[in-house]
Amino acid sequence: MPSSTSNFRRSVPNGNWAAYFVATLLLTLVILGGWEYYWRQVGYAPTLNDTSDLWAEARTELKNAEPGRTVLIGSSRMLFDFDLDVYARHFETEKPIQLAVAGTTPLLILEHLANDESFIGTILCGVVPGLFFVPEGPPVEWANNAIRRYEQWAPSQRSGHWLGVQLEKHLAFLQQEDLTLNQLLASIEIPNRPNAQVPPQLPPYFARITGERRVRLWEGATFDSPLAHKIQQIWIPLFTPPPPPPGIEPEAFKEMYMASVESYLERTHDAVDKIQNRGGRVIFIRCPSSGKLREMEAQFSPRPMFWEQILARTDAPGIHFEDHPSLADFSCPEWSHLTSEDATRFTQNLMPILAATLDERGGIQGKLPPAD
Repeated sequence: MPSSTSNFRRSVPNGNWAAYFVATLLLTLVILGGWEYYWRQVGYAPTLNDTSDLWAEARTELKNAEPGRTVLIGSSRMLFDFDLDVYARHFETEKPIQLAVAGTTPLLILEHLANDESFIGTILCGVVPGLFFVPEGPPVEWANNAIRRYEQWAPSQRSGHWLGVQLEKHLAFLQQEDLTLNQLLASIEIPNRPNAQVPPQLPPYFARITGERRVRLWEGATFDSPLAHKIQQIWIPLFTPPPPPPGIEPEAFKEMYMASVESYLERTHDAVDKIQNRGGRVIFIRCPSSGKLREMEAQFSPRPMFWEQILARTDAPGIHFEDHPSLADFSCPEWSHLTSEDATRFTQNLMPILAATLDERGGIQGKLPPAD
């Protein structure tokens, strides 16, 4: 046996390798084409995935923007319900930069902007009380992931994001909310067992998103549609407060939660204070909800204990849809988000109220600090 493999020669089988390559490529394209055709027949369409990379791209736009730019933060209602074009036309200015993150508390992004001394602008902060005060779990992790990606965005990640966007614009099967292998496996219905409770299900695909992170409700989720009814039932466990951990009494658990709320209120005050002290603006907005979800929000996060406390602690203005007749008559097909048409109408009705509120605080443009 030779002591070295330096003289080893591997024979290459004879064959028409160019033909093999072409055949493999054609077979791959046929399989992918069939997969794409199947999901389009089901009802899916090409849309961007709202990833941390897409958020980081929007955050980079803010970094390179002139002082005074308006920014949207919050959870999914600020993504669905706010029409960027309506705002730009009303104020004759640039479109706001969309930095809301679905399913998250906006506090972390509010603090992130507060700690950025270069930011002197207007923040419109959407509030869903049930999410705003969540102390841990995915609503915190997802926001942290977006901020971390922006702060550590490597060139390889940027180029991968660019390539992904080009494919997502044309291929429906790249939809990450439902059509990855993990999501398809997770969609298999498994009943609860005594010592193994199935985690609450997340909503399936029901929106489309553009490069500006502009989100619109999918046509298949409109009023009285099967998809809308399905999502309504998904919201119920997601918006129901969790039970106390084992070994903790309900009253003790409630005290722990209220202590966490107090901490969040103090952090919100500090973040708003930083922004306002350097000439920025923060306005809180409560977008519509309806049906049973609105009843649950009133029960589990009543206005006096949550919304009113945010405004009182921060001395920042707020616009609550229930306080204005022009905003109060909207219904959400799946109880939480407006249709595309209603989002435009809601934003149009919101603009005069927002303009009056901003005028009281110096207009839409942030003021630069006075020169020394």
